[in-house]
Amino acid sequence: MKTIKKLTILVAILLIVAASTLFGINNMTDRDINDWVRYALRHDEHVDASKITVSTKNRIVTLSGKTDNLATKSYADKEAKKINGVLGVINKIIVLPIRRSDTDIRHEVQRRILNSAVIESERLNVTSVDGKVTLSGEVSTSTEALEAVLLTSEVRGVKEVKNNLTPHWKNERSDDEIKNDVVATLERDVYLGDLPITVSVNKGVVTLTGLVGSAYEKDLAKSDISCISNVKVIKNDLKVRLFLNRGSRKKNPNPSDDELKKSVLAVLSQDTRVNVSGITVRVTSGHVILGGSVKNSYEKDIVEKDTKDVVGVGFVTNNLVCTRGNQNRQVYPGRR
Repeated sequence: MKTIKKLTILVAILLIVAASTLFGINNMTDRDINDWVRYALRHDEHVDASKITVSTKNRIVTLSGKTDNLATKSYADKEAKKINGVLGVINKIIVLPIRRSDTDIRHEVQRRILNSAVIESERLNVTSVDGKVTLSGEVSTSTEALEAVLLTSEVRGVKEVKNNLTPHWKNERSDDEIKNDVVATLERDVYLGDLPITVSVNKGVVTLTGLVGSAYEKDLAKSDISCISNVKVIKNDLKVRLFLNRGSRKKNPNPSDDELKKSVLAVLSQDTRVNVSGITVRVTSGHVILGGSVKNSYEKDIVEKDTKDVVGVGFVTNNLVCTRGNQNRQVYPGRR
């Protein structure tokens, strides 16, 4: 039965891909978008699609319904934005968490942060008042702050998360250094590398302007650069426009194996969640083979996702060994 179910899902995905190729994004109706969003929600294990209603008007998707988990609302929002043709998402999902004491909520949040493979900072402050959690203190990177917010949102009973965490960087960097990293990161991303995006940096504040093809790509651009050191604030002024032609790349989309290896290593080195010192990368005709060791399965998944999203990568063989066993969650890249 499991094999039949997997084959059914595979056939459905192939039909969706074929339909998008045949008719093009601009020929998709609101009804088409509605169907695709519902399909995506049904196949995300974080979401109970039976409790969520989807409606679409002028390519703007509205999600409504109820959930007992704050993270589920975020996952549903992301799945809807991934669908090509979606210009925006209005998330009206109401979070009705189970009743728990603030003491229990605070203790579970603290335990998750303490056990996180990503968060290395200590003495983060957690308060909970009527299920509304506030995180405060200093973290080493913006990635740690984002991870803390995600972990908190997954805790049962949490109604709201307020992020007062402040990144503290050991070394200062010039705006030009930050801009070079931002531009290189966007160009390496398989989703974003051919889009007309302009980057400006002023005193660590990064501003993105230009065009992207979907609401998901707009969010992804901000997510990509949030891991870059010394980025204080991100102003995401990107506009969503539908593209039949994805634009023109400034660089060759088919890099040599040596260029591809350098790009993969650059991406991994820039991701503060990854310790690249124990990782080896081999590339043969676009096939990337990851070797060496990482701390845990969470870091292993991050390395594979980062590698897959590099322009020019055909497929990835992940031979990384975890030195501390399996910890934390699986990463779902949601590739186009």
